[in-house]
Amino acid sequence: MTGAIRPEPRWVDPEPVSEADVAALHGALGLPLLVCRILVRRGYADEESVRSYLRPHLESLPPPGLLPDMMAAVGRIERALETGETILVHGDFDVDGMAGAALLARGLRALGGEVEAFVPDRLVDGYDLGPAGLRRAREVRAGLIVTVDCGMTAVEAVEEATRDGFDVIVTDHHRPAVRQPPALAVVNPQRADSEYPFDGLSGVGVAFKLLAALYTHVGRPSADLNPHLDLVALGTIADRAPLIGENRVLVKAGLRVLAHTRNAGLRALMASARLQPLGGRVSEEDAAFQLAPRLNAAGRMGAAKEGLLLLVTENPSEAEALARRLDSLNRQRRLTDQRVLAEAEAQLDEPRHAEGHAAVVLSSDAWHPGVIGIVASRLAERLGRPAVLIAFDDDRGRGSARSAGGVNLIRALDECAPLLERYGGHRQAAGFDVRRENLAEFSARFVQTVARINEERSAGDAASEGGDAVDGGDIVIDLSLTIREAAEAMPRWMRYLEPFGDANPRPIFRAGNVELAGVSRVGADGGHLRAVVVGEEGGRLDAIGFGMGGRADDMGRGRWEVAFELVEDTWRNRNRVQARLLDARPT
Repeated sequence: MTGAIRPEPRWVDPEPVSEADVAALHGALGLPLLVCRILVRRGYADEESVRSYLRPHLESLPPPGLLPDMMAAVGRIERALETGETILVHGDFDVDGMAGAALLARGLRALGGEVEAFVPDRLVDGYDLGPAGLRRAREVRAGLIVTVDCGMTAVEAVEEATRDGFDVIVTDHHRPAVRQPPALAVVNPQRADSEYPFDGLSGVGVAFKLLAALYTHVGRPSADLNPHLDLVALGTIADRAPLIGENRVLVKAGLRVLAHTRNAGLRALMASARLQPLGGRVSEEDAAFQLAPRLNAAGRMGAAKEGLLLLVTENPSEAEALARRLDSLNRQRRLTDQRVLAEAEAQLDEPRHAEGHAAVVLSSDAWHPGVIGIVASRLAERLGRPAVLIAFDDDRGRGSARSAGGVNLIRALDECAPLLERYGGHRQAAGFDVRRENLAEFSARFVQTVARINEERSAGDAASEGGDAVDGGDIVIDLSLTIREAAEAMPRWMRYLEPFGDANPRPIFRAGNVELAGVSRVGADGGHLRAVVVGEEGGRLDAIGFGMGGRADDMGRGRWEVAFELVEDTWRNRNRVQARLLDARPT
């Protein structure tokens, strides 16, 4: 890509914290001062909030009955269970939707329910409850349809289902549309009238709350659902839901369950990914980068039903065959990614995508609609600005947008709504349909809208902070420390700060006046860097710098200041602490 590579990242110093708060935490809880500074900087300044953050407990979760329409949904499902009525559980084709549909199906079957689990084909059926789901409901003679991770925009489909005699319960976590679907119950923490104290639940999280309320209502302990928290953790992480509040509690517990999962499909998936939990631990990165891509590949390549079947099967042999199939689909998906990425990068050389533009909108008739979201994400990260890719089939285009720099994509798409057939998603990731005749006007309006959002955010941030706004590509330092402290004092406490993800990012450390010993280029094309970071006080830390291989010759000389994250790496069946270098600059 010429003229499209983002500038070198800016290092942003941490905001000052109250040393009185740091000292108070240190005195009250006996935590290291380094840890106390991170906690205070992230808003955990009092003893109670710190205890809840470091040791989250399932008992602290809000009552599920606070979610809107929850008891109406529970009552209708209870009636279906009592009468033996078939329930169609309709999920989405991503990991969150598959995991949520599998969770709900498993939980209802454990209560004796007659349940059919279904997800649409991304390439044929498209997103949300629609003709394919209604057709399946008729085929299995269901009386009740319960959606998971979808349904908020399916107004016409819910109306049709109601006319055909189905009752519909929508469980979702996406922002409500102007018209709410006329379902018997709409369980969604994002509803304007919701009194639920946490609105960041994923789709599988909402499904878990529905089951918890149902189990309590019929006299079963909600703790009976705990063995299924592995699905909750996987779906929540894959959907990039904020890992704070209730999500942090659910994911922390779910990762512990995942390490010893009883789910035949998840066991097979872990074996296929060669993921062997050491010390009884599976990390959020294991879930995000080893397990989720294989399930996502099924949805992206038009085989979401196989992903769902993997998560609900009780047959180990079937699970192993399905896991191998998903592994093969994931390899196909990677090859398709590479082709689409190369073609998208070629388009970026055109003048209309110059660096000064606030966003990029790319399109092609040759792109696979199942992978454009992944490619858009990579481009957005690389360019530091929102990226949109549109795959056309005749006159209809399916688009995927990924954010950068904190741009709210839904706000941007709201202003383009008259040009779109439909759209939805989150602040960071969204999808839409657009007709070819509207492409040029949509592209111009989207870029202009993002530019205006950036101007408003920059002006607001500068006014409130008295300085430059922080960009999404900046390296925001959490803490300056020595290499000895990083190697000896921090690793134990990093586990208490986990799981890391959106809204709870992995801390970024800075160490100055270090040497880089044993610098070498690694990876198939030598694109990465491996070294040992040696501190001036004598501490040593193994390090890896992804994408930094081209700097290997320079970085083997002189002294440096490094920005890095601490990660646990598995090497030859042993866990070790490693620095993941983000950037380095000469001292």
